[in-house]
Amino acid sequence: MRRSDGKSARLLTANDKVLPGRQLAANLVAVAVARGAPEHKLLRGTGIFTDDLVGDSTLSCRQIQKLAANATQYAKGYDVAFRFGQQLITGSMNDALPYFMHARHFGQCLRALPVFQPLVSPFVSAQRFEDDDCYYYLLQDAMGCGKLFVFMVEAYCAALVALAKMCTGKRLPFHFDFPFGRPRHIQEYEENLGFRLRFNQPVFAIRIEKQAMSVPCLQPNLTLQAYARHRLNRQMHCRRGLLDSVRAMLHRNSSLTLPEAAARLNMSAASLKRKLSEHQTSFSDLHDNIRRQQAIFYLQVQKLNNEQSAVKMAFSDITNFRRAVKRWTGLTPSELRQV
Repeated sequence: MRRSDGKSARLLTANDKVLPGRQLAANLVAVAVARGAPEHKLLRGTGIFTDDLVGDSTLSCRQIQKLAANATQYAKGYDVAFRFGQQLITGSMNDALPYFMHARHFGQCLRALPVFQPLVSPFVSAQRFEDDDCYYYLLQDAMGCGKLFVFMVEAYCAALVALAKMCTGKRLPFHFDFPFGRPRHIQEYEENLGFRLRFNQPVFAIRIEKQAMSVPCLQPNLTLQAYARHRLNRQMHCRRGLLDSVRAMLHRNSSLTLPEAAARLNMSAASLKRKLSEHQTSFSDLHDNIRRQQAIFYLQVQKLNNEQSAVKMAFSDITNFRRAVKRWTGLTPSELRQV
């Protein structure tokens, strides 16, 4: 992807200071302070200062992650992540919102999310699958969030619900899956995400019927949308995250090796290995997670049998396929189909 000034945007990594502080950090601080967190404690150890919340300062994903960790420690209640996600959409400091507001329909909004991911959702990305009736978005850690990934997913899901409501005037029928047990504060999930919730699932996932993609937006305007896109492109210092770039290559070629991936990214194999480690992952982990996603979709969602799934995943031996699924998901193919 090229910026409007003709320069190529680089890959986003966790330590790159390119995120708009007045958008991400300011909204998170506002939500946490409203829940009783002292601002000076929120900013402690983040390298973020009060001036960064109001000016044109840029921050790194790692700084925002530290801020989120402080918010979970000092803010009261269980809804900070949900409120943060909503505030990203409904607040007055979201530079991306005009583009989505002037889309023709909600499907166009969803397709644009990955395009503007570094500005809109740098911590969470989604791999899309589909069948005849629905789209399935399997959520991925885009920045090595570790234990904070649940917080970032909650914020992402709440932002998606708020975006749909803001753009279409309707609460669209999203279905949310979470890979943990039903939380004690279930009322926060239901209030912010609705009642289409499933827990103890193999992966974080969002499902929505295809017919919802055609719901029109309230203020479609091609001219204003083009202007908003032009402004956003000027802010796109990074085109996408490093982890998602490696994932994209692995989706295209599952036999890709780390040295081959590094060469395509114009870096040494040692540099790529080190950068992935800085994001709390490895090349083999990313490869396994992609295969895990595929197994979940074919076996759990589409309910394909072992032979059909093995063919789609290029396994010639059913026994090896069963062993691989068990290693990736902790479940046998039969157990996965029953989840």
